[in-house]
Amino acid sequence: MAQKSFRAQHLELRHKTYYAVLTVPTDVRLILGKKKFFKTTGTSNLRLAQTKAELFVIQWQSEIANARQDSSSPVLHSALELNKIRNSTPKVLFDEVLEDEANRLEQETNEIVADIFKEVAKGNERVLTSYIDGWENHQHARNLTKKNIDQMKRDLSLLTDDIPTTRLLSKPVCSNWIKNLASTRSLSASSVTRIISASNNFYKYLQHVGVVDEDEVSPFKVPKAYQVSDSKNGKSIFKKNPWRPFSREQVEQLYEVALRKGDQELADLIVLAAYTGARIEELCSLKIEMVNLVDLTISINDAKTEAGIRTVPIHPNVQNLFERLKTSSSDGYILCNLAKSKYGVRSNAIGKRFGRLKKALGHGKQHVFHSIRKTFTTLLHQADVTEVVAANIVGHEIKTMTYGVYSEGSSIEQKRSAIANVRFNFDS
Repeated sequence: MAQKSFRAQHLELRHKTYYAVLTVPTDVRLILGKKKFFKTTGTSNLRLAQTKAELFVIQWQSEIANARQDSSSPVLHSALELNKIRNSTPKVLFDEVLEDEANRLEQETNEIVADIFKEVAKGNERVLTSYIDGWENHQHARNLTKKNIDQMKRDLSLLTDDIPTTRLLSKPVCSNWIKNLASTRSLSASSVTRIISASNNFYKYLQHVGVVDEDEVSPFKVPKAYQVSDSKNGKSIFKKNPWRPFSREQVEQLYEVALRKGDQELADLIVLAAYTGARIEELCSLKIEMVNLVDLTISINDAKTEAGIRTVPIHPNVQNLFERLKTSSSDGYILCNLAKSKYGVRSNAIGKRFGRLKKALGHGKQHVFHSIRKTFTTLLHQADVTEVVAANIVGHEIKTMTYGVYSEGSSIEQKRSAIANVRFNFDS
């Protein structure tokens, strides 16, 4: 916050004693509940009074700025502003102002708030919000997506609102915090898990920059009552319900209903997914130059993993579809005229249309667009295609040393032979 310069108007002489004063702007008077800040300097010495009044005014200006930002912690802002001038102010005066303010806070709030104020002002305590910008830059440097960073940042605001300083990052405090947060906000198990994940990410950053000891164990842990388990036999209350594949007939029905509704674009997307096994955003991001109608291959370069960057053979049953889409494209994409989200994702709107379509046909949360990718993989499996070749087609990582590290992958001929086993009855 930019500091306002001190002015003589901030002093008033009353009965041979100077008082510090600051008029509260009209836009925050209701928030602060006063028209004027007013406090005695306890001295008739003008120079001494100016020094003490300057400290008071800095605190008051911080409260005003904080009220305008609707911040939840004017105490911390005030403490940080005091800390900025700690070394340039006579220690006796600084300590006197600090004690006066701490005593006021203890009377108006409680001893804990007053103690935190003193420790932050003296530089013994770190305010967590002051590290958020550095944490965010660190996540961008790690190439995390903006969408992921924005979500974690929202979750971290819940943390810093309730746990403002590093000293409070203890296991008992953090455990009580997440339990109370989950209860008062009626959070789902998955939301609690996500918030704890973001908090652990932030804690690792604090260790990375030396604010927290590297040997310290993170105080953030998902409470047992909110733990989610992948195992059907696990003791956790909440079980993950993984997405399930559609049957071949269900995929064909989705296509037919999309056509009947006049949504040719969605129908085309369903067919492309059924014969390539590609993810929805991989298909929506597919540009016309990535489709080779001579070699009959598509190059998927916009994938979420390194293994996802791959070349996939064009199935004979969709060759004509690719030719039509490539010829009619008006914006350089195979599926043209899809609006991008604020994160640059092209599949959002058409994905929601698919969601409404599958819901109308009676499919629940376990069936999503990604289920078509599972259908494709199931058909490869049922045709006795080896796991390595199937993984190379759909872009899954192979973790074995021989094929995952040393091999350059399946040949296009192997992939083409495997993909020929996939058959659907689409009326195209």
